[in-house]
Amino acid sequence: MKKTFLLALMALVATTAVIAQESNEKSDRRGDKGEKHIERQMKRMDKKLNLSEDQKKQIKDFFTEFDQQKKARMEQMRQQEKRDRDALDSKIGSILTEEQRAKWTEMKAEREKMMKKGKDGMRDGKGRGHGPRGDHKGHGRFGGHGDHRGFEGGMDAPTE
Repeated sequence: MKKTFLLALMALVATTAVIAQESNEKSDRRGDKGEKHIERQMKRMDKKLNLSEDQKKQIKDFFTEFDQQKKARMEQMRQQEKRDRDALDSKIGSILTEEQRAKWTEMKAEREKMMKKGKDGMRDGKGRGHGPRGDHKGHGRFGGHGDHRGFEGGMDAPTE
């Protein structure tokens, strides 16, 4: 029971660490995408609302301010998550023997390595078993058969 609890706890800690790290990486990769998103939004609004130059500038400033505040909130959340994760690690480590702590550290490192390897696989298109973007055969509301006959006849409708 104790081993099961510790394994579940380690999995939770490792998963949380990977999610936080992935968020940081996404944030770093995002770069100027926030600015591009603002530009696209501005174009849509201008097209639909026929904005004046002054309105465009003001709205762009609003979007930019919002984006900066959002980034600051996300960074605060990441930092808090790291503090919480470190506190949890400290608590767990305090109840383990020296030998258990060494194994636990090894297990965490191995899990992080596996998670990173899985993430890298996702980036190069080799993860999760999906085909090209949008090809989700075998998933979704029709029972996972990849045979989507529509609503009229349902799954039991004869095929032609």
